[in-house]
Amino acid sequence: METLRPILVVDDDPVDREMIELAFKRASVVNPVVAVHGAQPAIDYLASEGEYRAGSSGTLPVVIILDLDMPDMDGFGFLRRVKGVSSLYVIPVMVLTTSQYDGDLTRSYSLAASSCLTKPGEFGRLVEIAREIGVYWCTMNRIPGTT
Repeated sequence: METLRPILVVDDDPVDREMIELAFKRASVVNPVVAVHGAQPAIDYLASEGEYRAGSSGTLPVVIILDLDMPDMDGFGFLRRVKGVSSLYVIPVMVLTTSQYDGDLTRSYSLAASSCLTKPGEFGRLVEIAREIGVYWCTMNRIPGTT
């Protein structure tokens, strides 16, 4: 049986991380969700370093859900780092942000974000977004090196 690739959630806000994880559960998305507190832990996860060295499966995520406003390294810095590594470049990164500023969207796309969405104010809408991510990014989308 093939192991399902995880969804990596990168957000410094513990409430947002918990709500996103719960939304994927409510949407019946079967891929495991790995939620990390900020950009540097996400980079460690992708590189199987730091706290993710021991026991890491080495399985890259099927999609990365990224917040932009984080204290250790913002989402733009994360995009620059991840999209600068050839083995990680193909992983879709979906920006999920509270920002309403078009400049943030333009900058995200210029750094190779695959999609940009505004974090919804209501949980039901977040569940709908999680369901759509599950359908498209986790089941329909194909990236090189996967089946």
